[in-house]
Amino acid sequence: MQDSTIVVGGGICGLMAALLLKQSFKKVTIIEQSERVGGLFCSVKDDSGAHYDMGSHIPNETGINELDTLLFGELESRERYWHVIEKLQSGNYFAGEWDLNSPFPDSHKLASEVYYQGCAELIQATSASGSPLILSYCEETLGKTFTQHIIKPILYKLYGKHTDLNTLTVAAGLFGFTRILAFEPDVANALKNIPTFDAKIGYQTQAHFHERQTKDNSKTPNYFYPLENKGIESWVEYLVTKVKSAGVEVVLSSSIEKIETNGRQITGVKLTNKAEILECQLLFWSAPPFIALKALGLPLVYNKPELRTAIVFHLNFDLPLLDQKSHYLWVWDHQTDIFRLTLYPNLSTKSQHANLSAEILCRPEEVEQYGVDEIVTTLKKMHVVGEGATCISHVKQVIHGTFPVPNLEFEKTNQANFDTLKNSVDNIIISGRSGGKQWRQADVLVAAYNDIKNYLSTE
Repeated sequence: MQDSTIVVGGGICGLMAALLLKQSFKKVTIIEQSERVGGLFCSVKDDSGAHYDMGSHIPNETGINELDTLLFGELESRERYWHVIEKLQSGNYFAGEWDLNSPFPDSHKLASEVYYQGCAELIQATSASGSPLILSYCEETLGKTFTQHIIKPILYKLYGKHTDLNTLTVAAGLFGFTRILAFEPDVANALKNIPTFDAKIGYQTQAHFHERQTKDNSKTPNYFYPLENKGIESWVEYLVTKVKSAGVEVVLSSSIEKIETNGRQITGVKLTNKAEILECQLLFWSAPPFIALKALGLPLVYNKPELRTAIVFHLNFDLPLLDQKSHYLWVWDHQTDIFRLTLYPNLSTKSQHANLSAEILCRPEEVEQYGVDEIVTTLKKMHVVGEGATCISHVKQVIHGTFPVPNLEFEKTNQANFDTLKNSVDNIIISGRSGGKQWRQADVLVAAYNDIKNYLSTE
């Protein structure tokens, strides 16, 4: 067993890494700059006692037994702590209509002449696109018409009307809206046997989707939401209990001041609020790479990206929500700035409230433009809540510095700093979303797990 490892970043990825590393290291220390661990996986409570999350946070199985046990507990005991969701229900609102069976915008809802022109272009786009820019990518795969009428309005909604869409990379499509519904269901089903079409159109019936799963011998993973009626923060509390029981030390409200090295080996870490040097045989890094480069005294490329501000309206009503099926919903319609809804009564079997969260992305100076009355009116127009419903409690949560606006300069800067860090020291694992390779939580966790296992197997 090795002596000491340090985990920088106390998000879900860092907590998992600490648990896994404690199996091979005598001492594991988590360094977290904020006053609590868990990152965005925290919950908010309003005056009525209703709990909300900072967005749609619904974790799923990774398919790796050891990792899933670390994250969710032993298989036989999971249903005691989790609402196990075998099929995650998601829909979308587009062109003034709901589709509660698919998260993808439906081109059939466009004006008929626009729809047929778009289909003609899409069917002729038989080659894959290698463009790093999202507009070029979509024009080459979906055609100019669907890009103009579906993709561009969504990009403006997410990244702001001031944004030059020509500068955005394909990472701007992280929410999956570059796949659309088009053609008749049987035609779409046949086209999805062709890889280039499979990547850009969705199934329109459950039967076709299940046929594909049977053909591929694949299954949809189980999703989880805490049974304890306190929101997703219960998961963080569960992991913190495991971390502390394992003997991991957690240092809060602290950051890295200096990383000491001997050749290509990291030997110790100096914190901003501690005098002593913490010994370190392995550094697990789930924070932005430029912070590590600065602490190492290495050259770095610094380019401050534009960061979107998230406004999350947490709303509790006196009448049940009209949609009693969906767990979360995408709002692709350009008539509202809301882009996602989370419906808690459908997530938590013990919920005693009719509560939801509505998310908006904006510039910091635009926060005051959005008020709860406007959001409630919009939700009634969208038939999320009934006309007679009254909002009886609410929280307007503002989170600055959330989603970066992804352009080529931002991605090149991230990649340059990542490469410099990776090529400068040997005993470091760069992980998390800041590693720049994954975005979805499950993908981040699987990559971190595999990186740790691979590192330990070579020691």
